[in-house]
Amino acid sequence: MDENIATLKGIGLTKYEAEAYVTLTSLISATAVEVAEKSGIPRSKIYDVLKGLINKNFIDVEDGRPLTYTAKSPVEVLSKKKDQIDS
Repeated sequence: MDENIATLKGIGLTKYEAEAYVTLTSLISATAVEVAEKSGIPRSKIYDVLKGLINKNFIDVEDGRPLTYTAKSPVEVLSKKKDQIDS
């Protein structure tokens, strides 16, 4: 898992964003609290981390109470990132 996090950090994610994304890819879909508990990211930081991932187009959010976060396919995300770097 450390290799995945290093790769994600290499393309511009913070350590917490990389950890949250890797955690979400294993969970497929989860609440912010679930992501925080599984990843070890402090609950006080998780919402900012998830907002960063939404802004970077790595995850989607579904309205509801509580909000549900879903990881986009790593193949899709990394392909788009590669296209941005290449252009």
